[in-house]
Amino acid sequence: MENGYRFNEHDLADIFRRVWGYTAPPFLFSLQSMIENAIFKKHTSSDEYSFDPVPERREYSRLSVPYYANNNNGNEMFLPIWLIRPDRSQMLLQNTVSSFTNKKTIVETPLVNRQGTVKEEISVNDWDINIKGLIVSIDMDYPEDDVTALKELYDLGVVLGIQNVRSAIVLKDTSEQVVIRSLRFPEIKGMRNVQAFEMDLSSDIPFALKIE
Repeated sequence: MENGYRFNEHDLADIFRRVWGYTAPPFLFSLQSMIENAIFKKHTSSDEYSFDPVPERREYSRLSVPYYANNNNGNEMFLPIWLIRPDRSQMLLQNTVSSFTNKKTIVETPLVNRQGTVKEEISVNDWDINIKGLIVSIDMDYPEDDVTALKELYDLGVVLGIQNVRSAIVLKDTSEQVVIRSLRFPEIKGMRNVQAFEMDLSSDIPFALKIE
């Protein structure tokens, strides 16, 4: 035990809250499912209560992307994210939450003697992707190998593929390519076998240059 925290027990939602100031619901998904299943199974056999059967969960999205994956510790993650190197090898990012943001460039032209403006869409900007995650070592030591692998991926400085349910939806027209713009490893006080990380990525649209 160090500073009141036990290394073999991790409340990932609580760690997220302490590092970034908010609770990450995806980490509770598997626990919530297990609790609900236990409750349903318990009450289904009761004569006093009756519940509709629990629908079978979907394992893949409509675009054939997995909804679930197991992290390094064997725990299930919801909406996992894989980054794909140019050689097609993949890295599964650990215990992540993500956000996708896009903006349009719009030119507004005032009208003479009229209220309002004429708005013309000029372009659609790249998608900005923010990923926050927690790398948890399978032992009581610092997760050096996983942190090194993530840093090496960042150092490649190349366009990467991405596989995720939401990225497959929003980046469908950009061949699901991204570049890593920044990587940060925040400190987690009192836990030596957990490393938080934050990444900012941008979508990358492939262009074909035609010379006539």
